[in-house]
Amino acid sequence: MAKQKVNKTKKPRRVLALDIGTRSIVGVLLEKTDQTVIRAVEYLEHEARSMYDGQIHDVEAVAAEIAVIRSRLQKATGLKLKKAAVAAAGRALKTATATASASRPQMFEITWEETKALELEAVQKAQKKIAGEDKSLKDHFCIGYSVINYTLDDEVIQNLVGQTGSKIGVEVIATFLPRVVVDGLISALRMAGMEVESLTLEPIAALTVAIPPQMRLLNLALVDIGAGTSDIAVVQKERILAYAMVPLGGDEITERLAEEYLLDFNTAERVKRQLREKEILTFTDVLENPITEPASAIIERIKPTIKELAASVAREILTANGKPPDAVICVGGGSLTPGLLQELAAALELPANRVGIRTRETLEGIIGEHPELTGPQAVTPLGIGINAMASRPLPLVKVRVNNHEIPLWGLQEVTVSTALLASGFNLTHLYGRPGMGKTVEVNGALRHFKGSLGSPAVIRVNGALASVDTPLQNGDSVEFVPGQDGEDARVLVKDLLEDAPGTIFVNGEPITVQPEVYVNGRLAGWDDTVPDRAKVQIISGRPVRELLIKAGVDEDKLYPRTYHFYVNDREVTREWNPCRVRIDGNEANLESLAEFGAHVDFSIQAAPALRQVLAVEEEQTVVELIVNNEPVVLHRGGVMLQMNGKSATLDDTLEDEAVLKVVPQVLSPVVSDLLTQITVTPKPSGNLVIKVNGVEAGFTTPIKSGDRVDLYWEESE
Repeated sequence: MAKQKVNKTKKPRRVLALDIGTRSIVGVLLEKTDQTVIRAVEYLEHEARSMYDGQIHDVEAVAAEIAVIRSRLQKATGLKLKKAAVAAAGRALKTATATASASRPQMFEITWEETKALELEAVQKAQKKIAGEDKSLKDHFCIGYSVINYTLDDEVIQNLVGQTGSKIGVEVIATFLPRVVVDGLISALRMAGMEVESLTLEPIAALTVAIPPQMRLLNLALVDIGAGTSDIAVVQKERILAYAMVPLGGDEITERLAEEYLLDFNTAERVKRQLREKEILTFTDVLENPITEPASAIIERIKPTIKELAASVAREILTANGKPPDAVICVGGGSLTPGLLQELAAALELPANRVGIRTRETLEGIIGEHPELTGPQAVTPLGIGINAMASRPLPLVKVRVNNHEIPLWGLQEVTVSTALLASGFNLTHLYGRPGMGKTVEVNGALRHFKGSLGSPAVIRVNGALASVDTPLQNGDSVEFVPGQDGEDARVLVKDLLEDAPGTIFVNGEPITVQPEVYVNGRLAGWDDTVPDRAKVQIISGRPVRELLIKAGVDEDKLYPRTYHFYVNDREVTREWNPCRVRIDGNEANLESLAEFGAHVDFSIQAAPALRQVLAVEEEQTVVELIVNNEPVVLHRGGVMLQMNGKSATLDDTLEDEAVLKVVPQVLSPVVSDLLTQITVTPKPSGNLVIKVNGVEAGFTTPIKSGDRVDLYWEESE
């Protein structure tokens, strides 16, 4: 009995493509076996303006609408839909080109994985390039890339997979969007209970079906005009030259209509869509005024905004291409704006027939018609699905870093360092930097103070200690505590004092004193902080005045006193310092500084003697004599003093406001003056004999230089 032939049916490849636009969401379920079939389509307009310029502003609202699309498609097909291919508009788009190459064993065929690894290396180089140009771009995510060309042994080739060769290379153009745009898309899908199957850029997706490879020999520009943005791609000679974006779209036309006719946004949107369908339009403004206007008149009033949109798109095309392209292909609902294609052709100086629209009806190789999926607005959602099927997109690995979900390309091994870089951490945070030191000039000498060392970062993966090289799996959770910087050096005034307090001896008694510290010229307290590069002066002694007060001396005796008096009817003023000071035996004053260990000696003379304030010199007479055969010198002279009418001497203390009389006197010496300088021993009985030049004399006998004087006792008979 012959065996029955079993008919094996090829399992279809299914992709749910979601085109999440500014005005609506389109969900297309595609199936592919031998051909691509549109299995089901769902369309839903946003109830509120939850998206602006292609970016999600209300994640919860968009997630709820995605959930509705998913539910309807599951009900229509009976399938469980867990993943979706999505695309982002090129809001704040950045692009960069880069190359990568590798040597390899020639005997083995090149695999898809090997090719993708090379592509990813080039993408990473592109990311480093834009991050190097602008540090703020470190928070951008690679939303997609296109291969410009492959090389095999330095020759350009269309596809590396299956080839053999010793050297392979690739050149890519990579596109990057702010992470906030990508995070919004992923968060909305997650809240709707779905995962990202693939993620690309809208012009990349549209390019897949609107300008297939066989058309790319021409220099063409693709413009996807949505509600919030107009995304641009330029191709030539089978190469994708550039991607660009204009932050303008159909909403600008709607808003101009709202301003011109005082309409709410939804009414203005409805009027805009009817401009191509009706010759006469009737609508009501926000004040309930009915308006009837020919479509041509309405178009004329909004023409300046149409011109502005066309001019903006043309500028970006010319910047990206360097010249007008051979033709422009427009997709997206905004391309239906009346007069836009003509204005774009004029701005690019192209014939009008060189700017056209690509619609669902012109796409080849896709089976299935649906009323919700017609016209130019159908191209991008179909392109998202076809791109996901054709390109075997890189898988997204999602990990959490400090409780924040981070999407990563998962072709190569994903490590903690990859996740940290993607989440915006700089790997310099792995180790805290040492604290800043301080340099302080202390009494002219530099002193250096170090800050404390930083601490290393703490990394945990799923709660266990890890390192930057720890590999990550989808769903892993990373906890990263950055290394803590060391503390900057903190220098207090008291840290600079090595020999405080000190001792100074005052009249032999020890006095304990503290130094004075000046920081940048200002007196500082011991607990004050010393700034970096400060100039510090430490005075380790104390002024004598302060020391004497500390020793108990009456402060009044440490300040000069002014005396007023009269000398021979002339008014005189004299200043008197009661305190006399020596430091280590040397004359000093009350302002002198006594260093630690010094000996300060002082005396107090409350008031001056007359001789200390009077400019009086006693006139001296010098008399040289021979007395008892020995030479003797006499000094003779003096003044007559009176203070306040009473007799005084030069050693008397001056009284304030005193009236002094000073009369100098010069007296001739007499014999009795000798008795102050010689001694004559008396005898119990006898007479004193006095002779001057041999002649008997008395005590009052005058004497002069050269005289011979005899003084002796003679016994009585």
